[in-house]
Amino acid sequence: MKQKNILLIVLAGFGITLGIVSSTVHRKDATEQKADLVIFSYNRPLQLFALLESVEKYIIGLGEIHVIYRAGDDNYARAYDEVCKTFSTAQFSKQGDNPAADFKPLTLKATFDSPSKYVLFAVDDIVVKDHINISKCIVALEKTGAYGFYLRLGKNLSECYPLRCKQSVPPLIDVEQELFSWKFSEGSCDWAYPHTVDMTLYRKQDAKIDFQAMQYHSPNVLEGRWHGRSGKIMSRCGLCYQQSKVVNMPLNRVQSDINNRHMRTLPPIQLLKIFNENKKMDINPLFCINNKAAHMEYEPIYIER
Repeated sequence: MKQKNILLIVLAGFGITLGIVSSTVHRKDATEQKADLVIFSYNRPLQLFALLESVEKYIIGLGEIHVIYRAGDDNYARAYDEVCKTFSTAQFSKQGDNPAADFKPLTLKATFDSPSKYVLFAVDDIVVKDHINISKCIVALEKTGAYGFYLRLGKNLSECYPLRCKQSVPPLIDVEQELFSWKFSEGSCDWAYPHTVDMTLYRKQDAKIDFQAMQYHSPNVLEGRWHGRSGKIMSRCGLCYQQSKVVNMPLNRVQSDINNRHMRTLPPIQLLKIFNENKKMDINPLFCINNKAAHMEYEPIYIER
């Protein structure tokens, strides 16, 4: 390791302040740094399959991939076994008979027990819809000093699906080609929601204290309580691409912690039946789809696996 002076761009409000800071950096090229991906899944093997397939197809620069999953019965468990076999490079952790008790320790282990300094979280109803180089995202995160890199946000968003309302894009600072920054306190709805488990790149050091201190037993409770700790960083900035790179597809709701909005047309048991017929969601029509909200109602096409 060596000491090196790095030009740090600090984005504050609408201005850009340049300053010199001293930083200890690895000799390893910054573009080689990787981030871990931690995925949460419950009774959604078909949706998880689509997410992992899209990750494999479109994302480079990932380190470890961890899947923390919960199966309601043996039928779902067998389907998850098929997903495990297909995506053998991912590390799968099955929740036990007391999932409310084991969720936090499994999450802490998956998130912090690896050498990578960066992490993204994802829920199983997300599909990656465009190419992403995570190592380049890390470089941008460190060059700008931003709090997180929000792959679900972009100029294409004009609606907030959970709140059933229009949302405007906040004033954006042009960082470089197709890359923008904004101040959380200048945004609304999705743009004022710094803590999310929907594909945002974070530094692990920024999340560790909160993750250790909070009490949570599911992804929804984790996100809600983490959001409750957002006040201290609302003056900071986030990064996004011009167009969002991922989309949530709320086909159904499997948890009972939060009564969040969903399509109400495709119950988990129906999707399990489709998966057991050796079918999967066709992710190809979603490539670069111009979704108006981070969550998009969509009728999937199913094809042979």
